Amino acid sequence: MKIGCGTVTFRNAPLEDAMERIARAGFEYVEPQATAPFCPHIDPWRDDPGKFKQRVKNLGFKGVSGLWAPHGAIMADDQCVEGISQAIRWAREAGIPAVFAGDGVKPGNLSDEDALKVLRDRLGQILVTAGECGVYLAIEPHGTFSLTAAGLKKIMAMSDSKWLGINYDTANVARAAYVETKGGSYSWASNQTDDEKEASANEVATLEAVIDRVVHVHAKDVKGENCVILGQGTVDVGGCLRALHRRDYKGVLSVETEGNFSLEEGSRLIGGSRDYLGRMLASFR
Repeated sequence: MKIGCGTVTFRNAPLEDAMERIARAGFEYVEPQATAPFCPHIDPWRDDPGKFKQRVKNLGFKGVSGLWAPHGAIMADDQCVEGISQAIRWAREAGIPAVFAGDGVKPGNLSDEDALKVLRDRLGQILVTAGECGVYLAIEPHGTFSLTAAGLKKIMAMSDSKWLGINYDTANVARAAYVETKGGSYSWASNQTDDEKEASANEVATLEAVIDRVVHVHAKDVKGENCVILGQGTVDVGGCLRALHRRDYKGVLSVETEGNFSLEEGSRLIGGSRDYLGRMLASFR
């Protein structure tokens, strides 16, 4: 397994500053977002992917693990096909192997059946571009259906494209909720009853059920709504790492937060999380 970090931890700083802090913390891989206004580090319509590749090289990173797409809430955002497809094209030129999106919150005027049909139709269009570009579309547990193993399996079954995978987020399943980012802020809104949460919100069991489709991992730990150093919160990050090790996962573990703290606090958090991941991976050798 490889260790990376998302620039979203420093979402209120310029991309260059965010990448420099991540490089100084000793990470080998970096993961930007194109989710303006929440994290406007990449604009896939305006930014030069060649210049970004050079910036990555100059900072000493081995690579970029993925890119969160604009308009990434597929069921809820009518611009998702255009936005995610453009991110995929940009990622190909920037040497990024995967683009991330979520199913999003089901529109209230749709039945589950109709919402899943919208999701399937839009996924099909986006995956045409993914196949042409050779870039994964990795669905994150980040919406109405994707927070359970059954829901993720249902989404994976919507296409036989080899470019459809999962970006597993260790904390999102544990919280059984969806983070909606609007106007540069975020809020958590539950989509499940208490009984459903208790039955489904097991981050290790959910991961094990879909692990064959995982192409990228967000390593995230929380106490309540607050992100904390990995291993210091309520998420069973260690259990997830052991499950990934048992299945010989060789992809990137990308440290992620919601970026709701100062630059120095963010640097301490990613540094502590880097140390935690290093100790855990060393214990597997």
